[in-house]
Amino acid sequence: MSEPIERVNWKDLPPRPCPVAESLDLFGDRWSILIIRDVMNGVRRFDDLVERLAISRATLSDRLRRLTAAGILVTADYDAGRGRTRTEYRMSESGWELRHVLIALREWGDRHVLGPGNEPLRLVDRTTGNPVRLQLVDDETGTVVDPANLVHIAGPSFARTDRQPAS
Repeated sequence: MSEPIERVNWKDLPPRPCPVAESLDLFGDRWSILIIRDVMNGVRRFDDLVERLAISRATLSDRLRRLTAAGILVTADYDAGRGRTRTEYRMSESGWELRHVLIALREWGDRHVLGPGNEPLRLVDRTTGNPVRLQLVDDETGTVVDPANLVHIAGPSFARTDRQPAS
C-alpha cells in the first residue's frame, strides 16, 4: 500500500506563481484563444484571420505579436504572387499542446453553454469515426481517473519561500 497523500490547503497557497494565472496572462484575452483555435484549424494568413474572426487589424497584429513572442505561434514566409513575400502563422510544438485546452473548453461549452443536442461540431477519431473525449489518465498505470478522486499535492516549488520560478 502506498503512503497516504498529504493534501495541500488551497488557502495556504499564494496567488502566484500559479500556472493557470500565468497562462492566462500570456494569452491576455479571448482573442488569443480564438486565434490559436483558427490557426490550429488551418487559418494561417493575416487577412484570412481578420475576415474569419471579425477582429480589427490592430488587435490581431498585437495578439499575433504576443503569441509569436511567447513561442506559441511561429511565422513562415509564403509567396503571395507577383514577387511579394508574406507571412503566415503556424502552431509551434508547445502551441500544439494547447489542443487539449481547446478540446476541454469545447466539451464544457457543448454541455453547459450550447446544451446537449446543439453541438456545432463533433470530435471523432479519423480512423474509426467514433466520438472521442478528454480523460484523465494515471501516469503510471494508464487507467482512467475519476475527477472526483483528484487532489492537489505539493509540487517541486511549493516549499520555495521566494516564490520565484526555478531557473
